[in-house]
Amino acid sequence: MFRHPDSHNKLGDKKDFNLDIEIDQSIRYFKVPAVKEKTDVLNFLLNDISGLKIIKPQKSKVRRLYVAIGSIASAACLLLFLLYFAFSNENYSGVQGDNITYYLPDHSKVVLSPNSQIRFNKLFLHRNVSLLGEAYFEVKKGSKFSVKTPNGEVRVLGTRFSVADNNDGFVVFCYEGKVAVKYGKEERQLLAGNRYVGSEHTINTVDIKENPFPTYLYFDHTFTNTNLSDIIPILEKHFGVTIYSNVPVDKRFSGTIHSNNIKEVIDTICTSMDISFVQVGETKYLIQYGKI
Repeated sequence: MFRHPDSHNKLGDKKDFNLDIEIDQSIRYFKVPAVKEKTDVLNFLLNDISGLKIIKPQKSKVRRLYVAIGSIASAACLLLFLLYFAFSNENYSGVQGDNITYYLPDHSKVVLSPNSQIRFNKLFLHRNVSLLGEAYFEVKKGSKFSVKTPNGEVRVLGTRFSVADNNDGFVVFCYEGKVAVKYGKEERQLLAGNRYVGSEHTINTVDIKENPFPTYLYFDHTFTNTNLSDIIPILEKHFGVTIYSNVPVDKRFSGTIHSNNIKEVIDTICTSMDISFVQVGETKYLIQYGKI
């Protein structure tokens, strides 16, 4: 007599067990009519068995609930992350008595005069900067870059310019390329060498060779027997660079430096100390003994 091989197993799944019973009973109690051919009977029996419904086990509702909750939590975290960066701002400030160089997320350079401040969105998808005070910009080429102050706005694509909005009025100086200036209802375009004075609504032309940079950009320091290890942080802060050195800390420098070029400043120091330097990155320099 035929039995399903799983009919003697322990009850694991009740639905499978009931199915085994139904199949076993269909075979056990089926009687073959005497007038029927064996092949017809076999086909009839197989059709009878195949007609039995097989109920598939359903997935756990609890498990589906956990998956749904996890997906919602992940989506919520991602949304909060995006909202944080979309609505939060970064602030850079100048300090009393000294200017500081910063690099924006698009690698544009900005030098803040003392007590000035800029603010921009952390994502920096749109290159918009708010300025209080005075700053110098070297903008990387790309999409439109704008600087807004309480009294005016400057728009550029890639150039060098300075903006001042303080007690002396709204003043924009274009050192390279061209910039569009908006002051009140008036819009003007400046070329290299042009200076716009908002309170006077005038554009003056200045010799760039004599005024290549704002005065606050210059590194103007006098050192007297000063350790190189004490000079390096001052240079890094002023020019927004990183300087590495394996020169002993007791190596000292004396002299006066007036320059807005970091390479020129480092060269002046290294020459007097009989050491050398090399640029190892866009804003990184290495100072060491001997030739490099």
